[in-house]
Amino acid sequence: MADPTALRLGWMLGGLALALAPAVPRLPVWITAVFLGAAAWRLAIQRQGWRLPPRWLRLALAGACVVGVLLTYRTLNGLEAGGALLVVMGAMKLLETRSRRDLQVLSFIGFFLVLMQLLYDQPIWSLPWLAASVAAIVLALLQGVRSGPPLPWREATGIVARMLAFALPVAAILFLLFPRVPGPFWALPSRGGEAMTGLSDEMSPGTISRLIQSDEVAFRASFEGALPPPAERYWRGPVLERFDGWTWSDLERLPRLNQPLELVGPSYRYRIIIQPHGRAWLLGLDVPGAWDDPDAFLTHEFQLVSRRPVENVRALDVESWPEARIEAELGPITRFRSLRLPEGRNPRTVAFARALRAEAGSDEALVDALLRHFRQEPFVYTLQPPALASNHPVDEFLFRTQRGFCEHYASAFTVMARAAGLPARVVTGYQGGELNPLSDRLVVRQMDAHAWSEVWFEGRGWVRVDPTAAIAPDRIELGLGEALPAGERVPGAALRQLFGVRALSQGWDALNSLWTDWVLGYGPERQLALLARLGLPDGDWRALVVGLTVLVASIMGMFTLWLAWRSRGPRQDPARAAYDLFCARLAARGLPRDPAEAPADYARRVAAARPDLAGPVEAVTRDYLAARYGHGGDPATIAALQQRIRGFRP
Repeated sequence: MADPTALRLGWMLGGLALALAPAVPRLPVWITAVFLGAAAWRLAIQRQGWRLPPRWLRLALAGACVVGVLLTYRTLNGLEAGGALLVVMGAMKLLETRSRRDLQVLSFIGFFLVLMQLLYDQPIWSLPWLAASVAAIVLALLQGVRSGPPLPWREATGIVARMLAFALPVAAILFLLFPRVPGPFWALPSRGGEAMTGLSDEMSPGTISRLIQSDEVAFRASFEGALPPPAERYWRGPVLERFDGWTWSDLERLPRLNQPLELVGPSYRYRIIIQPHGRAWLLGLDVPGAWDDPDAFLTHEFQLVSRRPVENVRALDVESWPEARIEAELGPITRFRSLRLPEGRNPRTVAFARALRAEAGSDEALVDALLRHFRQEPFVYTLQPPALASNHPVDEFLFRTQRGFCEHYASAFTVMARAAGLPARVVTGYQGGELNPLSDRLVVRQMDAHAWSEVWFEGRGWVRVDPTAAIAPDRIELGLGEALPAGERVPGAALRQLFGVRALSQGWDALNSLWTDWVLGYGPERQLALLARLGLPDGDWRALVVGLTVLVASIMGMFTLWLAWRSRGPRQDPARAAYDLFCARLAARGLPRDPAEAPADYARRVAAARPDLAGPVEAVTRDYLAARYGHGGDPATIAALQQRIRGFRP
């Protein structure tokens, strides 16, 4: 027969392993090795009958683990260091586990491991995995606290499944009606050291082409009405005005004060669901003019940003005007910043731009001449540009390599415009997006990252100029994959075009979109809308708390009644119930029946004590024995017995 303690320990280790598995890629290798080593050691102790490690050794190992976490993370606080400390302390607890109480403590550690995964991120696949982890830990706890041997796994699994089924309605009500607070639910320090994929506030040669290698979703957008055409799908991100000869960077991110913005022409209304990227920008369609997020504002460069970093899924409704007139009158400070170039850098580019300026008769003609230069020269749009090693990278790109990605062309165009006296700046963001017909949402990925330029025209304000469109017009209309030279492929894009893979990819994205919108994006606004449908349009939180309490209490009461009904004793045999009434009437006359006394013996004793009752008692006893044992519960016999006893009055 299997060792019950070993079985309990095995159940608990299985639950802990499931809970820990999603965190393993984020943990240092030595943390995982410590946990696995402790688990193997404890199993060997149980199997071989060894003694547990002495107290001094356990304390020494625990101290070494704490020092290791401190050296690895330089702190014991925060999500990463705290999670690692929790794992190694769970490993140390394994080495002293000997009682049911120790198994209970391990189960609590397992629940905290599940919570740790939720604090990092909540992808859709985590729901079934974490539910299985919780079920496994509850199963291990059920087996561990029993005083007897462990239950058969089928019986134990059925009990846990019923427990979780009972908890689901309460969890759903709490999720929907428990008062939501704006911002991240978990008030923990941000994961500052964790890399997040997305745009940067700087751009240099190779920055965006490296970002193109990622197939991750940046955001999704659902429009009210028709989608904007591809030529208008410019999602405005960081606006870069400072240039040091190699790198473009943004200036201070200040709210727009007196910069004029004329919202003219048609507009697009849409809802955007932004994935966490650890930065402040919100990526509205060029040009955002209205939004519903009180934390969002327009900078003086007309970039939509937030007052706090986007470290959780963020949803907001935006209205944008593609034909908006931005800053028709340019202030002296903005003009100075939009014309400034570093001294002594890229001299050939400066001389070339000034020569074109001398030939052009207007700012518009200058822009046409610059774009015509890109079209006429043998420039190549490529993800694999040669490295620029010179101190004058724009000169090297324009007059030697002539192979580059969007950041090369946007940078070179902006430098030439400034050198020719035309205010210009670089805008980074995303361009395009793929419509998912299953969810009817535009999916914009990191591979859609893009850079373009803005130039300022007298009376017209800032106007978008995309030099990439002059080199590779298919990039704007058809997407990145159609614009690259033969032989170059966007990572992941070719796979999605295979038969069946595209449909699976769209289905998975639609499912993720629903998960993001209705679960991760269920915030105060969505809850207020739900309350309005339920008859609480003003969000009366007192009424909400009372209603929540009543609902949860009602559900718990129904479960309690159902369990009480399931736990009731077996229904009493009708013949036995009638005979018990007969015995009770005799007991009331001073003739109680002994519990071990057979019915026939009892009848003889009653007849001896009360000869006047001998006949009726003998008849009742005969009918009872016949109804109980002779006819297998025949209804007619039982009815006759009940009738005789009702008429029996000693």
